[in-house]
Amino acid sequence: MLTTIRTCARPALGARVAACLLAGLLALPAQAAPSTASGTSSTGRDVVGTWIARIDQRAAELEAMPRVQQTRVGYGSVLKKGDGGMVDVVAPGPVRPSDVPEGTAPAAGTAPTVVVTPPAEPIPQADPSATPGNALSGTATPGTVVEVLPPPPALTIQVRARTADRVGRLSTRLIELGFLNQEQWTETFDDTLEVAVRAFQLSEGLMQDGKVGEVTRQALDRTPREAAKLMRGATASMRAFQASVPDTVILVNLPSQTVTYIERGKLNFTMRAVVGRPSRQTPLLQDRVTSVTINPTWTVPPTVLVEDKLPVLRKKGNTGIKDAVVYLDGVEVVPESINWWQVTPERIRIVQKPGDDNALGRFRFNLTNGDGIFLHGTNDPRLFERDLRAASSGCVRLADARMVAETLLRPAKLDSAAIERQLDSGKTKTVSLPNAVPVRFVYWTSTVETDGTVRVHPGIYDDVPTSSSAPSASQAPAAAGTVSAPRRVEPKPVRPTPAAAPQPAPAPAQSSSTATPARAADTRNGAEAVRTAM
Repeated sequence: MLTTIRTCARPALGARVAACLLAGLLALPAQAAPSTASGTSSTGRDVVGTWIARIDQRAAELEAMPRVQQTRVGYGSVLKKGDGGMVDVVAPGPVRPSDVPEGTAPAAGTAPTVVVTPPAEPIPQADPSATPGNALSGTATPGTVVEVLPPPPALTIQVRARTADRVGRLSTRLIELGFLNQEQWTETFDDTLEVAVRAFQLSEGLMQDGKVGEVTRQALDRTPREAAKLMRGATASMRAFQASVPDTVILVNLPSQTVTYIERGKLNFTMRAVVGRPSRQTPLLQDRVTSVTINPTWTVPPTVLVEDKLPVLRKKGNTGIKDAVVYLDGVEVVPESINWWQVTPERIRIVQKPGDDNALGRFRFNLTNGDGIFLHGTNDPRLFERDLRAASSGCVRLADARMVAETLLRPAKLDSAAIERQLDSGKTKTVSLPNAVPVRFVYWTSTVETDGTVRVHPGIYDDVPTSSSAPSASQAPAAAGTVSAPRRVEPKPVRPTPAAAPQPAPAPAQSSSTATPARAADTRNGAEAVRTAM
């Protein structure tokens, strides 16, 4: 019987096993489909499309929120711990006559005196028994100096500080946002209020310094409708950009003051950056990185030379730049030996040697535009600790230029160890990239972080720069980026020297530190002689 059961069960078991195998084979294409789809979606357009969808979603949420009354902190100075509350004020004392001329104070430690002058009419004769010691009890003799009692101690009173109103509005706003309880309202910027400000800054992705500067103030005063409007403007700009975005691209977003790198359709990194100040705006360029310079020199650009460095040369006789070499008509000179009032800017060239003190840091990423705009490191990383980092002369400073260099130089077979050896050598070297990396300068007032959080960035310029493209190989460099390029300054008139004592500039060849023309020409070789904006 058992044998019969086993014999009958074998076909059924075999049929079930065959059915399972067939089902597994049919499921394989279905399981592979998502992987294939994900592989084809790794494009720059899809990355930007994801940002657009997330920002639009958040904007719709804010637009659907009911309108409520919102307290605004308002414009003013930076609010910090210790502001507001009551302050001690010294009340002014009484005004007494004295022999001190008007507008001057008596000497410290001396008692004020009153000089009694004779009146216009005769006065009765004073009592002969009166003595100088009790002159106050009798009639003063003309010309007698009478000592006055010392003034009473200063009266100190407490009054509300000028910042108390704004601190009170700050407390109210933080209560509205849920960072303070109702009973914690105060007009004094104390520890509790500072902790609440830091918590708000953390929620907004700002530097948590506990101070209410302009960026934090704008975030506090911004209504949901205003934030949604900034988001809608950003997505409109992204949609116009999406169709032409490369799969590998460096995005320089001016309002967020960040640099993002998308590599083969995948987000690689985003870092803080320093961009052009409002008076020297960074233009919206479409360009590409063609090479990376390790240990670069820095040639002072014309705008910086005319506005910043030439006035220092004329006033102090030096550039104020560490490890700088000054060239006059192409020949190295000693700055202190030249009368710079008689020298026009176009005759001057200032080059800073490579090193840790170099204004470009240790790396420069060379672009092709004719405006002298490029990406580079910095010798002053403190600026990256700020929320508002529009402080350069047009170029873009990177918070981690070393990481960018290692990423871009990887296809050039230059690893981290090779880069380190080049840095240690102190010598300047420019490495060409096998494939130029596209760079796009954009003006997006909203971005998405890796965790999906939507951030809003108010505009840093009053007028949004206009887009311009980098020149092609057949175009003259000067023709590129003419729209929204950094403001160019005409040379200022040369200040004349007095005719009675003329001080003619010495001939460069007679300078004690004159270099040979060959040495001066060496610094112009390659990309190092580019006159650029820092």
